[in-house]
Amino acid sequence: MDKKFIEQSRLALLDLKEALRLSWFWLALGWLDILQRYRGSMLGPFWLTLTTAAFIAGLGPLYAKLFNLDMAQYLPYLAIGFTAWGFINGTIADCGNAFIVAGDSLKQMKLPRLALLFQVIWRNIIVFAHSLPIFAVVLLFLGPSFSPVMLLAIPGFVLVVLNLVWIGLVVAILCTRFRDIGPIITSVMQIAFFLTPVMWDHRSQRVSEVYVAINPFASYIELIRTPLLEKAPDLIFVAAALGTLVVGSICAALMFIRSRRRIVYWV
Repeated sequence: MDKKFIEQSRLALLDLKEALRLSWFWLALGWLDILQRYRGSMLGPFWLTLTTAAFIAGLGPLYAKLFNLDMAQYLPYLAIGFTAWGFINGTIADCGNAFIVAGDSLKQMKLPRLALLFQVIWRNIIVFAHSLPIFAVVLLFLGPSFSPVMLLAIPGFVLVVLNLVWIGLVVAILCTRFRDIGPIITSVMQIAFFLTPVMWDHRSQRVSEVYVAINPFASYIELIRTPLLEKAPDLIFVAAALGTLVVGSICAALMFIRSRRRIVYWV
C-alpha cells in the first residue's frame, strides 16, 4: 500500500479523534450559531416552527382532499414527513458551506476539519428540535396515544444523522473545491423533494417499496415517520439506510483522506 496514503489515513483518523475529543467545542459553537442567528428576534427559531405549521395546516386539508385520504391519517403523515425532510435538506445545504464559512479560522489556527462539520449538523439538530411541538400538537389534536413502537424513532433518527455525516462531508468537500456544486445540489434536492414520499404516500398510491427504497431520502424519512405513526419500519428501508451508511461512509472516508490537507487551500 502507498506510504503516502497510509500517512494521510493516519492524519484523517487523528482529525476524527480530535474532533470527538473537542465535542464541547463544536457543541458550544452550534448553540452559539443559533443564538447569533436569531438575536433580536422574539420567537427565534420558533419562526421556522410557525412557518412549517402554517404550511401543514394550509396544504394538509387540500392534499387530503386531492388524494381522497382520511384527514386523521394524512395530517400526521404530512407533518412528520415534511419536518423530517426540512431537517435533511437544511443539513445538507448548510454542510456545503461548512468549510467555506470557517475559512479564516482554518487559515489562522489548527482545527480538526470534522469538528466544523459536526458543528453544522448539531446546529440543524437544534433547529429540528424546535419543530417537535408540531408533532405533539398534531397527535394531541387527533387523539393522544402512545405505543412502544414509537420509541423506534430514536434509533431511526440516530441512523439518519449518521448518514447525514457522510453525506455532509462529501457535500462540504465538493462545494469547497468546486463552488458551482452548491447551486447544483440545491436543484437536485428540489427535484428529490417531489420524488420522495414526503407529501404522498407510496402505499396509498400503490408505488412499489423497492422503487421507493432506491431513493435513500425516502428510507431516512420512513425511519423517523413510521414509528411515530405507531408502525414498525419496513425492513427494506432499514436495510437501505444501513447500506448507504456503510458504502457512503467508505466513499466519504476515502475522499476525506485524499483532500483533508487541501481544504485549507481551497477555502
